[in-house]
Amino acid sequence: MMPALSVVCSAVIVLFGAVCSVFIFCEYLIYYAAILQCGWPGIDHGAPAAEKSADGQPNAEVLRAMVLSDTHLLGAVGGHWFDKLRREWQMERAFQTALALLRPEVVFILGDVFDEGKWSSPKNWEDDVCRFQKMFRHPSDTELVVLVGNHDIGFHYE
Repeated sequence: MMPALSVVCSAVIVLFGAVCSVFIFCEYLIYYAAILQCGWPGIDHGAPAAEKSADGQPNAEVLRAMVLSDTHLLGAVGGHWFDKLRREWQMERAFQTALALLRPEVVFILGDVFDEGKWSSPKNWEDDVCRFQKMFRHPSDTELVVLVGNHDIGFHYE
């Protein structure tokens, strides 16, 4: 009877380990697997001689910029807690992984950061902004430029 119990315990431990491994991959490591496929475009070294420096390299400086748009972070009015948790986890992990691997010099977020700007109370708005700042934290040598969208301050003509 003891060997059968030992086999069952071993199977449960292996199954638990497999489930944990799949969870860690799907919720953390997948972002590295996806973003490692990305990169910055190469510099065209075929620039005319007049545009090259003494060492033969192009004179133009290259700016590594990352552009994001329409994150639509859910607020207290219409956002379900589990939906917010899941979306924000994925956005934060993807953003932080991209920062770590690609090291952009500047990040542009092109509006519609929030989804409920028109309906948020001052307290909810403050909470939303704190969540945004946590999710999109960045090193001091990376500039973050955030533009306002219609969902942040109202809708269309309102």
